[in-house]
Amino acid sequence: MKRTIIRKNMLLLLSALIVFFVIAILSVYQIQKKHQLSMMSFLLDEVEASYENFDQTDTDFVRLFAQTQRRITILDENGFVLADTHDDAVGKDKSQRPEILDLGSVQSRKSDTIGVELLYIATRLDNDYYLRVSIPIETQISTYNQAIIVFVLSIMIISMIYYIGLKKINENLLKPWDKVINGLTLLNQGKYQMMTLNSEYPEINNILHEMNQINYDTSTNLTHIKNYQKQSNEILNEIKQVILLFDHHKNLIFYNSNAKSLFDLNDELLNKNSYNFIREHKLETAIDEALNLDQTFHQDIKINDSFYDTFVLPLHVESSSNDLAKVLVTLNNVSEERQLGQMKKDFISHASHELKSPLAAIRGYAELIQLDMIKKPEEIVDISSKIVEQTMFMNALVEDMLMLSRLENIKEEHFEVIDLSKILIKVINSLKQVYKDKHIKLISEIEEINYVGDPIDFTKLFTNLIENAYKYSPNDKSIYVTLENKNNTMNFSVKDEGIGIDKEQQHRVFERFYRVDKGRLDGGTGLGLAIVKHIVIKYNGDIKLTSVLQKGTEIKIII
Repeated sequence: MKRTIIRKNMLLLLSALIVFFVIAILSVYQIQKKHQLSMMSFLLDEVEASYENFDQTDTDFVRLFAQTQRRITILDENGFVLADTHDDAVGKDKSQRPEILDLGSVQSRKSDTIGVELLYIATRLDNDYYLRVSIPIETQISTYNQAIIVFVLSIMIISMIYYIGLKKINENLLKPWDKVINGLTLLNQGKYQMMTLNSEYPEINNILHEMNQINYDTSTNLTHIKNYQKQSNEILNEIKQVILLFDHHKNLIFYNSNAKSLFDLNDELLNKNSYNFIREHKLETAIDEALNLDQTFHQDIKINDSFYDTFVLPLHVESSSNDLAKVLVTLNNVSEERQLGQMKKDFISHASHELKSPLAAIRGYAELIQLDMIKKPEEIVDISSKIVEQTMFMNALVEDMLMLSRLENIKEEHFEVIDLSKILIKVINSLKQVYKDKHIKLISEIEEINYVGDPIDFTKLFTNLIENAYKYSPNDKSIYVTLENKNNTMNFSVKDEGIGIDKEQQHRVFERFYRVDKGRLDGGTGLGLAIVKHIVIKYNGDIKLTSVLQKGTEIKIII
């Protein structure tokens, strides 16, 4: 801007000086022309007076001026040369020369005789002769050259002075604008800086004051916008859903942290089309239909082996801007919910199946009694015992189902400080009485451990693991039970010398109703290890199973 102002002002100055120079030259030319006429008339009058008082020949008269710069020519009444200062030849016809045709006027031209530019003037004498006087024009040219040199030097000096002054003025005028530019640059960087009002021009100080107010208002508004945007982004990132926004060209204009993880997004993909990172055809089609057909989409979509409850919504924003969001996509990971729902369905199906068998047996025995087909007292006692066994199995199954349901739907925790060693000893003593006929030796190493938890959970955990060891161990074998405190964690293990579990089945033993060998179940519900797994999950623990066929199984719990 400074250079432009200086350049334009210098061009304006030079134009003005050139116009002034031309006018001055023309004026000098006119003045010089008048001066020439006056001077030449004076010279002519002087020579004419000398001629009238001269009584010798014309040749002698012109010789008087041979050593001067004047050239004197005398012509007869017809314009033929009689005598000439610089030309001895006479008789030449000069009648058509401009100064002869226009007496009294000053003419200039190059002389054919002496080859020099001359000024000419002529007059008619009383004897009808013509007297012509001429002088070299070099003196006039020298005057013009001197004038031109003076003008050029004047232009250069004036231009230099004007340039220095203009530069100084421009610096004073434009210095405040440097502050404005610096202030706007800082504002673009999110910083606000007050500009000092120290210009010598009140008008500029007024402008700076207005710019300060504009910068302050803009900075305040930008801060509010950034804070709002930051808060909105934080809220959207905290939402446990994938959120994507697309413009009218399907270009991505926003994504949250969950979307970044799912689709491996980065800022380079902003303003890029969805096909650059979305590989699911169903989702791509849904976005197209939302844009082109204004259709809403809601379905489960499988992405990376997980199920997502997916919404694709067209946004109706009343604006002509193409930068605004036109489509909102949300994906909520519902894999656990869908898996849990399926597990509940399977659980109900399995539970119905498990209850169906004892109910059928009880019904059969009851019908035998009802039809009076059993009459002997010992048969009645036997059937009654079987009915009691089936009802006990059903009761155990229902209790395990309720326990599992309680673990999966925890609403309130009933934690207290409990002595795990006392609970374990109580469980061992109870099971020893139940399975005393198997003559199994139980060897235990029990440390006293106090733990904050639900006593029902640990009673069930100890019971299920030790009871399984009894059930799956042949008679006269041993069971090893250990409870110890290692680095403030409970370490509990049960090891038996039973039938063991095939390696291919080991990963399934903690599933509901899964039985390794139904023929050896001895009335088990098939929920024991599933309950153990849920208890360990509840307390953020770990389970480790080691088993070898026909050699035994060891289960370790670390909580």
